[in-house]
Amino acid sequence: MAHSQPYGVYGYRFQDSPQLPIYQLFAVGHQQISDPEYSWDGMKRIDGPLYLLQYTVSGFGRYRLGDTTYEVGPGTAFLAEIPGDHHYYLPPESDNWTFYFVLIRQANLQPLWRELIDSIGVTPQLEAGSSAVRALQRLYSEARMNGIKNSYQASSFVYTLMMELLQTKHKLQNERESWPSSIRDAAFHMESSFAQPESLDEIAAVVGLSKYYFARLFLRTTGMSPMDYVTKLRIEKAVELLRSSKLTVDEIAREVGYANGSYFSKVFRGRVGFPPGDFRLAKELPSIDRLRFD
Repeated sequence: MAHSQPYGVYGYRFQDSPQLPIYQLFAVGHQQISDPEYSWDGMKRIDGPLYLLQYTVSGFGRYRLGDTTYEVGPGTAFLAEIPGDHHYYLPPESDNWTFYFVLIRQANLQPLWRELIDSIGVTPQLEAGSSAVRALQRLYSEARMNGIKNSYQASSFVYTLMMELLQTKHKLQNERESWPSSIRDAAFHMESSFAQPESLDEIAAVVGLSKYYFARLFLRTTGMSPMDYVTKLRIEKAVELLRSSKLTVDEIAREVGYANGSYFSKVFRGRVGFPPGDFRLAKELPSIDRLRFD
């Protein structure tokens, strides 16, 4: 779909109350650039404050942010704040740069944008068939077909795109084949022994790493600390036992690795929102047989 769509740029200026929590679409486009004069200086633009996401389909461009310059080739996006200390352009050694882009007003979007930067960085890699790229392509397609009739539709498309982008890191973290072998081995070890209390030093020693390096690498790879991962495994198992067994809360606590039911109940309530006893009886909540904490 991406390569066959005609090129074009579509702008939006919906007149809504500034009090409404609308994500304001400013423009969306699909362009093929071959003009060596193509250049945007973030400090000279007067159309902000805006956020920009630009995703390369073919060819390549360059994106300078502060003192760092990135080559933005196929499958790479860049994120920019306008105005800002950045510059993106077609370099002399590139004969074309084909991309999709979306510009969004900053109003109401700042927390999501900051979370996005923290999650995937300023030059994320996005596979051509990924849900994030498809969301961007659909936004452009709707604009081209005159399918965006009002600010509410536009806001919905922007929100969907943001959610798909935010999921990108989460999906990568869940793809174990992409994890370093030491982290895969550590995760397998924790999954098979979570009921036996171990310190961070002991878990790190299993895979031959220092506890400080191991903790940083595990967090970067999985999105959670090693001990949070153990807690996740314990609570997931506790949910199954609460629903499928006649064990007491104290017995379940010991079964999943806690010394006593009191501390287990505190941890369980913090993760699930209900004490174990209320969860078992399904008081004030739907019957749930399995929970995942990712």
